[in-house]
Amino acid sequence: MLEMREELGRTLGVVLNKRAFKESGFLVDLFTLQYGRVTLLVRGRANPKRPLHHLELFSYSDWHLKEGRVFHFAHEVDLLYTFSLKGREIWTAYYLNELLLRLMPKHQPAPELFQVYQEVLSALADGVEEISPYLRNFERYLLAYLGILPDLFYDAAGDPIKPDKAYYLSHEEGLLPLEFPGTFKVLGSIVLKIAEEAPIVGEEALIYRNMMRYLLAPLIGEKPLQSRIWMQRLYRKR
Repeated sequence: MLEMREELGRTLGVVLNKRAFKESGFLVDLFTLQYGRVTLLVRGRANPKRPLHHLELFSYSDWHLKEGRVFHFAHEVDLLYTFSLKGREIWTAYYLNELLLRLMPKHQPAPELFQVYQEVLSALADGVEEISPYLRNFERYLLAYLGILPDLFYDAAGDPIKPDKAYYLSHEEGLLPLEFPGTFKVLGSIVLKIAEEAPIVGEEALIYRNMMRYLLAPLIGEKPLQSRIWMQRLYRKR
């Protein structure tokens, strides 16, 4: 019986991951503008005369997709370019991919997150010296997309965040006044800078990073991210 395939149409997409499937195929995890995260079955691995450059990690292509019962399929693909990364930049970019692969549900469009993801890859490819603001922006958009990012303008009681006041951050309740129990303490001034997308540097940037990690931790679970493991092994200060 022939497998019915419904045409989805064209969409821009970046390859998140690729793995061999049976004798002559690949399963490709793709982050697309129109359809969110999808998994494709692509055939042709056994033909060295037709290199599949559009399947390389971080390649950016115009895809014409069709939907199957189990996997999606690529009807046509036009490679636009590949984000040229090396060394530390590769592992930094793979950190983004791991978050998308582990946390983002399939077949749910997230055009704003797709745009932010592209911006981080472009910054890495351009060799931007300070990549942290781009990473925090991506994490914040991902948390917001997942419905995990707390209200950064109001605390759990509904009162406006005050810059001179300290709060506890709760996964379940958001920002709590200090008289309530909590584990992650943060100043209102930093919270408002994050909410207003103001520049954050120095010690405050470190707090911002730890705040994002605190919010991501329950989603990531006990299985560590491979990108973090390798970054620590290869680039930790000796």
